Amino acid sequence: MPSSVESLACALQKALCSTLQIEASDIGVSWRWLAEKSESRECEIILFDHTPGGAGFVKDGFDSWDKVVAKARELCEGHACEKACYDCLRSYGNQTHHEKLDRSTVIEFFG
Repeated sequence: MPSSVESLACALQKALCSTLQIEASDIGVSWRWLAEKSESRECEIILFDHTPGGAGFVKDGFDSWDKVVAKARELCEGHACEKACYDCLRSYGNQTHHEKLDRSTVIEFFG
Protein backbone atom coordinates (compact mmCIF):
# COMPACT_ATOMS: atom_id res chain seq x y z
CA MET A 1 0.00 0.00 0.00
CA PRO A 2 1.37 3.45 -0.81
CA SER A 3 2.10 5.89 2.00
CA SER A 4 -0.93 7.90 0.85
CA VAL A 5 -3.93 5.69 0.20
CA GLU A 6 -5.85 8.89 -0.53
CA SER A 7 -3.54 9.53 -3.49
CA LEU A 8 -3.97 6.06 -4.94
CA ALA A 9 -7.76 6.14 -4.46
CA CYS A 10 -8.08 9.55 -6.13
CA ALA A 11 -5.79 8.52 -8.98
CA LEU A 12 -7.84 5.38 -9.66
CA GLN A 13 -11.12 7.31 -9.55
CA LYS A 14 -9.85 10.00 -11.91
CA ALA A 15 -8.30 7.38 -14.22
CA LEU A 16 -11.50 5.32 -14.35
CA CYS A 17 -13.54 8.39 -15.30
CA SER A 18 -10.99 9.41 -17.92
CA THR A 19 -10.75 5.91 -19.40
CA LEU A 20 -14.53 5.60 -19.70
CA GLN A 21 -14.91 9.27 -20.71
CA ILE A 22 -17.46 9.96 -17.99
CA GLU A 23 -17.88 12.80 -15.51
CA ALA A 24 -15.95 12.62 -12.23
CA SER A 25 -19.25 12.85 -10.38
CA ASP A 26 -20.37 9.52 -11.89
CA ILE A 27 -17.88 7.51 -9.80
CA GLY A 28 -17.40 7.59 -6.06
CA VAL A 29 -14.36 6.34 -4.17
CA SER A 30 -13.81 5.28 -0.60
CA TRP A 31 -11.36 3.12 1.32
CA ARG A 32 -11.22 1.16 4.52
CA TRP A 33 -8.43 -0.31 6.57
CA LEU A 34 -8.60 -4.09 6.83
CA ALA A 35 -5.90 -4.78 9.39
CA GLU A 36 -5.05 -1.63 11.32
CA LYS A 37 -3.37 -3.45 14.18
CA SER A 38 -1.02 -5.54 12.06
CA GLU A 39 2.40 -4.38 10.89
CA SER A 40 1.35 -4.47 7.23
CA ARG A 41 -1.55 -2.06 7.11
CA GLU A 42 -3.85 -3.42 4.45
CA CYS A 43 -6.40 -1.23 2.80
CA GLU A 44 -9.26 -1.78 0.40
CA ILE A 45 -10.17 0.90 -2.14
CA ILE A 46 -13.80 0.87 -3.23
CA LEU A 47 -14.94 2.46 -6.49
CA PHE A 48 -18.70 2.72 -6.95
CA ASP A 49 -21.30 4.08 -9.33
CA HIS A 50 -23.13 7.14 -8.01
CA THR A 51 -26.21 6.26 -10.06
CA PRO A 52 -28.87 4.58 -7.90
CA GLY A 53 -28.86 0.90 -8.81
CA GLY A 54 -25.54 1.35 -10.61
CA ALA A 55 -24.86 2.29 -14.20
CA GLY A 56 -22.26 -0.40 -14.82
CA PHE A 57 -19.34 2.03 -15.02
CA VAL A 58 -17.26 0.24 -12.39
CA LYS A 59 -17.80 -3.11 -14.11
CA ASP A 60 -16.71 -1.55 -17.41
CA GLY A 61 -13.65 -0.17 -15.64
CA PHE A 62 -12.85 -3.56 -14.15
CA ASP A 63 -13.04 -5.08 -17.63
CA SER A 64 -10.47 -2.46 -18.75
CA TRP A 65 -8.42 -2.47 -15.55
CA ASP A 66 -5.01 -2.43 -17.28
CA LYS A 67 -6.03 0.76 -19.08
CA VAL A 68 -7.28 2.32 -15.85
CA VAL A 69 -4.00 1.55 -14.05
CA ALA A 70 -1.94 2.90 -16.97
CA LYS A 71 -4.05 6.07 -16.99
CA ALA A 72 -3.64 6.51 -13.21
CA ARG A 73 0.12 6.36 -13.57
CA GLU A 74 0.05 8.66 -16.61
CA LEU A 75 -2.00 11.23 -14.68
CA CYS A 76 0.69 11.35 -11.98
CA GLU A 77 3.80 11.44 -14.15
CA GLY A 78 5.38 14.43 -15.82
CA HIS A 79 3.81 17.22 -13.80
CA ALA A 80 5.65 20.29 -12.58
CA CYS A 81 3.55 20.44 -9.42
CA GLU A 82 5.24 19.68 -6.13
CA LYS A 83 2.82 17.01 -4.86
CA ALA A 84 -0.60 17.34 -6.47
CA CYS A 85 -2.58 19.73 -8.62
CA TYR A 86 -5.95 19.81 -10.36
CA ASP A 87 -4.40 18.30 -13.49
CA CYS A 88 -3.25 15.17 -11.65
CA LEU A 89 -4.94 14.28 -8.34
CA ARG A 90 -6.86 17.18 -6.90
CA SER A 91 -10.54 17.81 -7.54
CA TYR A 92 -13.34 19.72 -5.89
CA GLY A 93 -14.72 16.43 -4.57
CA ASN A 94 -11.52 15.46 -2.75
CA GLN A 95 -10.62 18.85 -1.28
CA THR A 96 -10.71 17.47 2.28
CA HIS A 97 -7.73 15.29 1.31
CA HIS A 98 -5.66 17.85 -0.65
CA GLU A 99 -2.96 18.07 2.03
CA LYS A 100 -2.41 14.28 1.91
CA LEU A 101 -2.33 13.91 -1.88
CA ASP A 102 1.08 13.13 -3.36
CA ARG A 103 1.42 11.89 -6.93
CA SER A 104 4.89 10.41 -6.25
CA THR A 105 3.35 7.76 -4.00
CA VAL A 106 1.13 6.60 -6.87
CA ILE A 107 4.11 6.41 -9.25
CA GLU A 108 6.10 4.42 -6.68
CA PHE A 109 3.17 2.06 -6.05
CA PHE A 110 2.78 1.18 -9.72
CA GLY A 111 6.58 1.08 -10.13
